[in-house]
Amino acid sequence: MDRTQEAFADFQQTAITDGGYLGRMQAVNQQEIHLTAKLEAELKAVNARLKAARVSVYVRKSGHSLQLRTTLPIKPGDIDKNGTGTKQYDISLRIPFNFDGLNTAEEEAYELGKLIARKQFQWTDKYLGKTRSKIKSKTIGELIADFEKNYFQTRKRTLKSENTFNCYFYIAQAHLPNDQPAINASFIEAVQCCNSSDSVKNELIKVIRVLCKCSGLEVPELNNFKIQATAKRKRDIPTDLEIEQEYLKFETYALNRPSKLTAREDRNNWQLWRWVYGMLATYGLRPREIFVNPDLDWWLSSENTMNTWRVSEECKTGEREALPLYPRWVESFNLKTDIEAIELLKAKIADKITSKQLNAARHGTDRWFRFVGISFQPYDLRHAWAIRAHLMGIPIKAAADNLGHSVNMHTSIYQKWFSLENRKVAIEEAIKKKSKVEELQEMVIQLEQENERLRIENERLRLRGGNQELIQMMN
Repeated sequence: MDRTQEAFADFQQTAITDGGYLGRMQAVNQQEIHLTAKLEAELKAVNARLKAARVSVYVRKSGHSLQLRTTLPIKPGDIDKNGTGTKQYDISLRIPFNFDGLNTAEEEAYELGKLIARKQFQWTDKYLGKTRSKIKSKTIGELIADFEKNYFQTRKRTLKSENTFNCYFYIAQAHLPNDQPAINASFIEAVQCCNSSDSVKNELIKVIRVLCKCSGLEVPELNNFKIQATAKRKRDIPTDLEIEQEYLKFETYALNRPSKLTAREDRNNWQLWRWVYGMLATYGLRPREIFVNPDLDWWLSSENTMNTWRVSEECKTGEREALPLYPRWVESFNLKTDIEAIELLKAKIADKITSKQLNAARHGTDRWFRFVGISFQPYDLRHAWAIRAHLMGIPIKAAADNLGHSVNMHTSIYQKWFSLENRKVAIEEAIKKKSKVEELQEMVIQLEQENERLRIENERLRLRGGNQELIQMMN
């Protein structure tokens, strides 16, 4: 384990409910704060060692870089104001503020200290900083080649962070020109020339920012740059009936596929993907949340009476327990009784330890939806869950927590797929509820009036009985 990952051994990530870019950046900021504290402690240790060795050089942090501070002979072209022949200087050697950089800075401090002690120091290009102008600008391809190393210099390496990096890396490789210089103009041109959707272009801008930040480059022109969406993507959210009907297509596919396929060892794989389909529909899960460290012992446990699915902390927004919106689907989709499907899942993820391996395993979801002819995408089942929860009157916070994202994500992203038909249903249900409330209120008023009438009648009878008794006494 390298020094950076050792520094995260005692790090506890605060739960993040926003699965989008802002949520990822919130998690990154927490990690950077933790790592900076560790680096500051190591910087103090470096200077303590230099002081103990009587090295007259001090290492200091300046922005995201390290400098060597010491007293040296007057630099050529500088003015000796005090007439001492020496002056305190900060020597910048392009050393980044990370653990590797601290090691390099300590070595450079010892080397410079020896030159000073032996009175052999001279203002060479190295210490004058002139070598910087001789350094050829890196290409974008070189930045991408070092992307992984630099990325995990500031982040804890987990399945979650590896998955995020792999997404960034894929976009960088797919849309950035390797042979172009790593300068603002090249990055802006890459975004403008990207032939993909506006959402992909905006994701590319985010990736460029992360790539450049990890590489120590500034891209100010991209700080507030964003592609304005020109067209909204259309998405057909399946109804409950459609979800139940499409579920049957998996077995239909198995019965009608070519006979040569039925002899293969993976002939029963359709059962796994049918089970995955049912889980996505019932719990609104992200596909990855089924394949990353699933707690199958808990899933099949007799103690799991509420049929909750435990999502691993290594997933996008951390651990949570997801509840079924329709408990009946747990039975009708055989989610706990299809043991063969669950065993196929175990076999599918066995020995899969890296993010890439797990992603490769869950990518079969999209492929099998196409194989059997499902008329929508896997993620549409998650959107359908969110809309169904809204129509059922589930509080937004409860629905958002169950899906593992923020309330803002739930309302601003998922509810945008709320179709005209769903709006009609929601309005009709609201009218029905209002009518029912008004009906109940009218019944209450009628009962109160009837109660008052009976009270008056009872009082009248009581008075009449009293008067009759008085008349008898008088007679």
